[in-house]
Amino acid sequence: MSTSQLSTAKFKNISIQDIKLGMFVVSVTRQTGDIEFKPGLVSSATTCRSLRSMGVLEVKIDLTRSKHQQEEILENPESNLAPSPQSQEIMSSFEKAEARKQTQKLYAEAKTLQTKLLASLKKGEVVDIAPLEEMADELVDSIFTNPDAMIYLSRIRDKDTYLMEHSLNVGMLLANFGRYLKLSRQMIKELLVGGLLHDTGKVMIPDEVLHKPGRLTPEEFDIMKTHVEYGIQILDKAEGITKTMRTVLANHHERLDGLGYPRGLQGLELCLVSRMSTIVDVYDALTADRCYKKGMQATQAFRILLQGSGTQFDELLVSKFIKCMGIHPTGTLVKLKSGKLAIVIERNDSAPLQPVVKIIYSTVGKHYLDVKMIDLARSPTEEIECAVDPKEFGIDISKFF
Repeated sequence: MSTSQLSTAKFKNISIQDIKLGMFVVSVTRQTGDIEFKPGLVSSATTCRSLRSMGVLEVKIDLTRSKHQQEEILENPESNLAPSPQSQEIMSSFEKAEARKQTQKLYAEAKTLQTKLLASLKKGEVVDIAPLEEMADELVDSIFTNPDAMIYLSRIRDKDTYLMEHSLNVGMLLANFGRYLKLSRQMIKELLVGGLLHDTGKVMIPDEVLHKPGRLTPEEFDIMKTHVEYGIQILDKAEGITKTMRTVLANHHERLDGLGYPRGLQGLELCLVSRMSTIVDVYDALTADRCYKKGMQATQAFRILLQGSGTQFDELLVSKFIKCMGIHPTGTLVKLKSGKLAIVIERNDSAPLQPVVKIIYSTVGKHYLDVKMIDLARSPTEEIECAVDPKEFGIDISKFF
């Protein structure tokens, strides 16, 4: 084929249904969504599924850089067969987008299951552990493959469904913490189920105490504290509850200095699971919006955990938990020194202050920007100034997941 013929036949628009492995996609020509796109090689079936799931209807391919037809259009069919590093990175982004979508679906299913669990407990029914364990298996898989996405979702809260979301998030955060500590998969799964169940006793607390929009009186706090004993009674009636699950529920309000409840355990009486549960439960409660208070930023919650280290919390575990979450956990809205606002999308363990972020807003012009993903570790011009509250700018971070 001559050079002129190759030039005129270089590009071709095709339906997403006809896309094949080995095609080099130049651009999206029709879509129902609004995905960010860079050229790349379709190197796996996952990439094909990702493009379809993100609403892509038609793409333009570069025949000269596509593997599947190179023998037909190039005199040297062996040239340009290896995907460039950029292509591999682009395909990885497609796969991450698909993983985020699957994680979001799984998280929604877990919320539905947790809602059903609480409703059944209010009716006095016995806990059925089987569906919880089945869901926990899927959540643990997701935490291992895409922990950043799960942590992001835990930041999307509704103060009117606190009990349900708090229990789910404590379960996921405990499981992620267990992954970071390199605990066994079975232990991680049991931590997750324990988190899902840890506040079940609150279904027995009167609503006027449980949802009081203000500080509890000493008498009301005594009533609130009974939720742990109620929870133990609920678990004791169920089959399949392990020691780890029971420990998460029984000891998540105990303290190293013995000033916790219900039993006032202290020091060596508190095992690893107990110490982990206390840290995670307090962290999630501090960062959640409630009917009587606004949730604080993760950095503020970390400061409180550090202040309580050695008395309320295990000092070494607090340090490890903060490293596990990242200084700016995924889902955190940060202000860059340029005045732009960005959402943390991926942590960077080697450079905690330089995560991957999604720039979305200008505080200078007070308007949204075209969404742009950047790796701060590779950006010489952008740097995080501080974490900010999305509500101050009317930003819903769930829309940018």
